[in-house]
Amino acid sequence: MKPIVALMLVLCIGCSSCFAGSGPDQKHIEKIKKQVSKYLDRGAMVSVETYDQRKLRGEINKAEPDTFVLTVAGQPTTLSYADVKKIKAPMSPTTKQRIAIAGVLGGLTGLLLVFAAQDK
Repeated sequence: MKPIVALMLVLCIGCSSCFAGSGPDQKHIEKIKKQVSKYLDRGAMVSVETYDQRKLRGEINKAEPDTFVLTVAGQPTTLSYADVKKIKAPMSPTTKQRIAIAGVLGGLTGLLLVFAAQDK
């Protein structure tokens, strides 16, 4: 019985560090920096989710080495790269339109192939 209890304690102590949200690593911070730079150049609206569960939507106006400025409803908000969990921009209307056109053309091509196969 004692070995089982000892094993359980070791597993609990060892696994607790696995589940502890210690925050982002340097690789994640670099990824967020790249995305901020890309969206800053485009001037696109972005959605930002932070580790403290805040969800913000605005435009990135300025990027610095450790922080960036997101303008939300006319109010500038300074965010640290380490505080950001996710950042993404909605798809542009042009891209949505191209996807819809490709879907319609693919469907029409499929129908033409079905009708051509039935004529034989």
